[in-house]
Amino acid sequence: MDFVKAEAARARHRERSAIFAAAAGHPRNVLDSVRRRLIVMVLFALAPIAGLNFIQGALQLEAAQQDARQRLLQHVMSDASTLEKVFASAENVLRALQNVADVREAAPACEAILHGAVLSLPFASNIGVVNADGAVVCSALPLDARDVSRTPWWQQATRENRFLLSGRVFSRAARTEVLVGVLPLRDLDGSFDGAVTLSIDVSWLEGLLKRETPATQGVVALFSAQGAELLSNAPPLSAMLFAGQPMTAGTSEGASGDASGTIHALREVGNAGGRSFTFATAPLGRDGLVAAFAMPTDRLFRWTVLTVAASFALPTLIVVVSLVGLWLAVDRIVLQWLLYLRRVTAVYAQGHYGFRPTRIDAAPSEFRALGHAVENMALAVRERDARLRQALAEKTALVREIHHRIKNSLQIVVSLISLYGSGLRGEDRRRFDQLRTRVNTLAVVHRILYEATDGSQVHLRELLRELAGLLEGASERPVRITVEAQDTPLPTDMAVPLALMVVEIVLGLAAGDGGVRADKAVALTLAGHVAGGRLFIRVGAVVPETAAPTAGDLAHGFAAQLGGGLAHGTDTGRTVVSGDFPCRAAGC
Repeated sequence: MDFVKAEAARARHRERSAIFAAAAGHPRNVLDSVRRRLIVMVLFALAPIAGLNFIQGALQLEAAQQDARQRLLQHVMSDASTLEKVFASAENVLRALQNVADVREAAPACEAILHGAVLSLPFASNIGVVNADGAVVCSALPLDARDVSRTPWWQQATRENRFLLSGRVFSRAARTEVLVGVLPLRDLDGSFDGAVTLSIDVSWLEGLLKRETPATQGVVALFSAQGAELLSNAPPLSAMLFAGQPMTAGTSEGASGDASGTIHALREVGNAGGRSFTFATAPLGRDGLVAAFAMPTDRLFRWTVLTVAASFALPTLIVVVSLVGLWLAVDRIVLQWLLYLRRVTAVYAQGHYGFRPTRIDAAPSEFRALGHAVENMALAVRERDARLRQALAEKTALVREIHHRIKNSLQIVVSLISLYGSGLRGEDRRRFDQLRTRVNTLAVVHRILYEATDGSQVHLRELLRELAGLLEGASERPVRITVEAQDTPLPTDMAVPLALMVVEIVLGLAAGDGGVRADKAVALTLAGHVAGGRLFIRVGAVVPETAAPTAGDLAHGFAAQLGGGLAHGTDTGRTVVSGDFPCRAAGC
């Protein structure tokens, strides 16, 4: 069953393809097809819409990228603001403590005051007072005498009047890594009189960053003015991402500015695993500190890619769906009815004019109108065909009647010739017999035309056989005629001269005046065939003597009337008369 269905499907496909093959000539160009022209028209119609969608997608891509950058910059600004608040709180505490006399003078109550301050500050691990020589004279945590005069941050503090932050150092008192905030103390005359320090717990700051921005959402890091990493919410990853990167807030490609004119750089970097990260930097506004925030590029621009992909994919999908729908619509709405009408016309072409295309009633109105027009045309052809058949039948009957009457008239002439020639002897009697044979030849031709189904044609084999029978009975001496001819139709205008020519040739060969003994039977062969649009006639006779008879002038005249000529020759002891003539019949 599946094989039968497959064969039926292939047959329908071949029939569908035959619509174009059956057209007048082959397709003249690529667009010589209804389906292809409709596809081109739809493409032209959808091209502006698709182009606008592509432009909109490009604009959305640019806008989405800007939004992603802004989100990244907002993150880094938020983290920088958080760190800045901590450092500002530390500075405010130190400025408040520098105005306390017991603290400034390292009085006995100094340690208690500093210890209370440490307890009130969650980010502070220790607070201390350092004299002008760099020795710690007061500390919130128990601390042995310590000299900080050799540390870089102390040496910088002796030259500055502002709040300073050190790099990442290890606090022996707190036993952890800290950032030291230093506020220099100055006398009234401006001379350096020591400093108040506050140790900011690095682990607390990193915990704060982790709470504000988990490592799964991004990487936050704080860098010194020299580019050294001070703290991070994911130290191993940040060390790998930001290694070798210039952590400054200078102008760079892809940078964006805020309202104050500060430039926040936007850069891209990859980690060891091959994943790309995009990060931004923002200055904290003190000591050249820079905050950096990094996010995976694919996550940062995830929705951007989806939005833009949808903007580009939507018009493409519309075009594809439109073309597929058009292809199916042309096949179902147009081609199937063209195929049906083609089958209907094939039925009409076979003469079945009574067929009614009832299935066309389910077609669209245009094809219904075309189907009814084809049906009306078939009815008109049927009526005209009936009239033509009737006229042809009347004409055939009239022609047959004419041939019948001619045959009867010729038979009367033959009877008269026989009557008037019955009393003649010798040469006159022979001439009367030949005349009677010639007239009988005409009668035979008209009898054949009268008996033929189609009065406009005679068949070569039938004509030669009738002539052979006539000549065998009318010859003065025994004659045996063998017919070897094709059953080829000939037009009526060739039948009479051809029959008369053959009769003249046979009468000449059988006459005996060319050296053939009168008491010896003559064996004749009538052959005829058609090849290459020409009719070939060959009459052969066995002639034992050297002298061979020839065709008379009448035979050559009839041959000229047929548009050809006769040739005489011998072939293995036989006298041969042959000729070829143009054949104008439809079957030649």
